[in-house]
Amino acid sequence: MSPERVTTRTRSRWAWHGAAIVLLIVGLVCRGHAEVSKGSIAIVVPKSNGVTGLTSAQLRKILLGEETQWPNKEKITILLLPPGTDERKAVLQILLKMSDDDFVRHWISEVFQGQAATGPKTASSPTSMLKLVADLPSALGIVSAGDLPPGESGLKVLSIDGKTPGENGYLLAR
Repeated sequence: MSPERVTTRTRSRWAWHGAAIVLLIVGLVCRGHAEVSKGSIAIVVPKSNGVTGLTSAQLRKILLGEETQWPNKEKITILLLPPGTDERKAVLQILLKMSDDDFVRHWISEVFQGQAATGPKTASSPTSMLKLVADLPSALGIVSAGDLPPGESGLKVLSIDGKTPGENGYLLAR
């Protein structure tokens, strides 16, 4: 074979290998973006709630019991998944910089000192959480965005700091 023919064949192989690597990288990046939205944590309220978004500071105050009412003066009912669930651990760590035990101790202290009548309520599963939130006008729930039902469900996903699950820069992406 002539050196010219080897060079052309080698260039052609490298071009195909390069194209395959680019397609692989693009596929991984796209897959990663899809997983971010499913792995994000959604803050949900009933569709009838007039609030469309919260700042991370407002959400933090709600979860700590420092902010207890919606703008319409209705008492906020916080609904969380059971201790140890990924969504709960992530929100406590990201927003409150607390472990589950620290969060439980915080709420025991709030109730014991008379700062709160009760602490957050626990839903046994994402499905029961979504049903409870849809049925309680004052509820705020925290679930994986991947657990949200498609279409009309009586729920509204709140934006946090102006972003919703799946958007770049969304605070509660895992």
